Amino acid sequence: DLGVELQPMPSIRDVFRAVEAGDSDYGVVPVENSIEGGVKETLDLLQETSLRVCGEVKVRISLNLIARPGTRLEDVRIVLSHPHALAQCRSFLSRVLKNARLEGCSSTAEAVRKAVSLDDAAAIASRNAATLYGGVILASDIQDVKDDVTRFFIMGKARIGRARGCKTSIIFRLQHRPGSLYEALSIFASRKINLTRIESRPVKERPWEYLFHVDFEGDLERDERCVEALKELKEKTLFLKVLGSYGELG
Repeated sequence: DLGVELQPMPSIRDVFRAVEAGDSDYGVVPVENSIEGGVKETLDLLQETSLRVCGEVKVRISLNLIARPGTRLEDVRIVLSHPHALAQCRSFLSRVLKNARLEGCSSTAEAVRKAVSLDDAAAIASRNAATLYGGVILASDIQDVKDDVTRFFIMGKARIGRARGCKTSIIFRLQHRPGSLYEALSIFASRKINLTRIESRPVKERPWEYLFHVDFEGDLERDERCVEALKELKEKTLFLKVLGSYGELG
């Protein structure tokens, strides 16, 4: 109903590349799962990209075991999926397919694309992926936790206006000294700005130093408290990147 044309991509990196190159207006990438936490590849690419976070959407996850038509459950020797999806189905895999080899893929869709070309493989993915690649579902809703939700960022170059609420996402790096993180976070606490997520990722060229990914409630275009907080934070950081202010869709 929004007139959106969907284009599947084989990997998260390819989603970023397509939007950066102007081949797509927006890209949807997973950033956080309610069970497995942050999606490492997305978090790392957020530091590199020139795109902004334009919106977010939360999706209840229903994972299914998918294979090429004619495949039986007892034929499956390899299970393919994104590492997060494999982890979300540990109980099913250990109980039903304990002898199968698990193989990580860049996305659940890519896993289905590969699986339907093999005689002894199955993939863990959504029903939509099964329809897209002509697979059949051997088992439904196989995730360990039924109320499993994944949060997705909508990446692009222009903010999406029709959204609920507002968050801002940033990445920063601090001096490696006692109290630096406390001082950074106190900037938000003193202004009563609520943090909704904080997560660290290693600085690849400096072992045991970290980048901090922080989401907080507030809008840099409308909330002076947030603007002031980031001005003060910038003075205390070695690196600060604002990913954008955005609302939730769906």
